Amino acid sequence: MVSGFEVLGHSRALQLHWARRFAAYVIDLVTVLMPTWTILTLLGVRDNVFLAVASGVVFVLYGATSEALHGQTLGKYVFGLEVRAVNGPMTLRKAAARNAPKFFWYIFPLLDLILGLLGQGDPRQRFSDRAIGTTVVWRDALPFAKGRGEPRVT
Repeated sequence: MVSGFEVLGHSRALQLHWARRFAAYVIDLVTVLMPTWTILTLLGVRDNVFLAVASGVVFVLYGATSEALHGQTLGKYVFGLEVRAVNGPMTLRKAAARNAPKFFWYIFPLLDLILGLLGQGDPRQRFSDRAIGTTVVWRDALPFAKGRGEPRVT
């Protein structure tokens, strides 16, 4: 069986999938980190370690809550992505577990991605997605998805 990196090198659809996920992640970083740092700085917090820990906590809470309630964060919404449970419903527990690597938002998501692409299985999944049983899909790629109507023809 081939690794996700081998598929990534040959699949334009997979490259677009990861480009969308990366862009969504950047939007979520800006959406969460800038206000968090601004508020804490205005409150007089200058300790970089505290800023990093606080922003990690807020980022995990933002991602877990958004994905549990709506199946997506703001960044995923902008790029037409949605988090789905592979088996069963998307729960707060699954959303919190898949967002846990974002506590260390500056390194663990990258390691999570690399481990996911090195392993066997769906190349759209990070390692934590595979372990938890979630995946990220394009909303437009889901024909007749609940509440979405007709699929878009391109």
